[in-house]
Amino acid sequence: MQQADKDDFREAMIKEVRDHEQRGHWELVLRSDMPEGMKAIKSIWSFKRKRTPSGELLKHKARLCAHGGMQQWGENYWETYSPVVNMLTVRLLLLICKIHGLHSKSIDFVLAF
Repeated sequence: MQQADKDDFREAMIKEVRDHEQRGHWELVLRSDMPEGMKAIKSIWSFKRKRTPSGELLKHKARLCAHGGMQQWGENYWETYSPVVNMLTVRLLLLICKIHGLHSKSIDFVLAF
């Protein structure tokens, strides 16, 4: 990392890994201990600077993402799959709630696993 705020991103990475470990999302396995023929799923980091509506820097975010192209159906597909909601679907559900007089709530998940 070459950015001036690399230390802030490094702290965000440490927080991301610590949060996953505390919640038991994964089990760390050495490559040498893996069964023959199995491959470790590679991962990549995604970084983002979160800003307020006025443009001020709010926080640095780091997300560890599994490399989806390495998943095998029936083997590890459901362990790494993370569904994403289409915004059109969300709007449709909100419209149905409005039409039928239903109440809706929103939740912000820290870790979407």
